[in-house]
Amino acid sequence: MDPQDRILYVQILAQMLIADGSLADEERSYLDRIMESLGMPKEEQREALGGVSIDSPVEERVRALSDAAKSTLLAEVEKALNVDGELTRSEAYFLDRVKGLLS
Repeated sequence: MDPQDRILYVQILAQMLIADGSLADEERSYLDRIMESLGMPKEEQREALGGVSIDSPVEERVRALSDAAKSTLLAEVEKALNVDGELTRSEAYFLDRVKGLLS
């Protein structure tokens, strides 16, 4: 993935993880592992996490991803939902939105 894809990808995952109003320690660790696996430099990680808001338009972020990044996004979002062992209504709603954008 190129830097822009990595940033958007992490922002989408982070936005989903905070959909329930908090970011649990397990969820933050998960994001750290994802950023590490993507080879994101620290500056890129800060940019990605600094741009996360529950109110950000996820539609724009998903549309801006390359096809290659989109191909793995849904599976990663579904994995992220299981990190803290809970699926809240807001997280389920977010998942449905992402699924709709990817279909």
